Amino acid sequence: MPHNLWIVDYVIGVPGSLHDSTLFSHTRIFCHPQAFLGANEWIWADTMYPSLTWCVVPFKKPSGRELAVDLKFFNYHLSSIRVCSEHFFGSLKGRFQSLRELRFQIQNQTNLDYANMWICCCLILHNMIIDIEEELGLSASADTYNTKAQGWGESLVNGNQSEASENDDEYVGSPGQIFRNHVKDILLRSCVL
Repeated sequence: MPHNLWIVDYVIGVPGSLHDSTLFSHTRIFCHPQAFLGANEWIWADTMYPSLTWCVVPFKKPSGRELAVDLKFFNYHLSSIRVCSEHFFGSLKGRFQSLRELRFQIQNQTNLDYANMWICCCLILHNMIIDIEEELGLSASADTYNTKAQGWGESLVNGNQSEASENDDEYVGSPGQIFRNHVKDILLRSCVL
């Protein structure tokens, strides 16, 4: 979901209860992130998702210890941006009340196919509404995100990673953890603790 709350990828059709990160591993964006994200673009996610160079997650609290102040600061700002995605789900269900609870039982594959098509239609209509709202200048949902994200990671977003790459030797961990540290450092430099 980009800054304007347009849906770029989704998974439907898996009946039952499944963990978000398991479903995420079945998405096209997970399998082919380069098809959805340009250079120096990434998604924000919660701690249940993997830390990847294109998927930035909060720092986890170490067992029996507190997070350092800079890590808490990063998590706070990350959470304030991720709130937009929670608002998205609320607005989607508000716009399409049927998504709160489909009022029929799924007893066979035909019922499941019908439910999947219903959900897919709601997602497509949502994107059409976003496009129309933007054409009419009514895209307030994007304004909220842009206000919160303005200035965040400017050098990474604008394609200049040289500043962040100078300190590669300071970081340890997976490529995703290293990238998250770059983003954190840029945030800290752009804000006053």
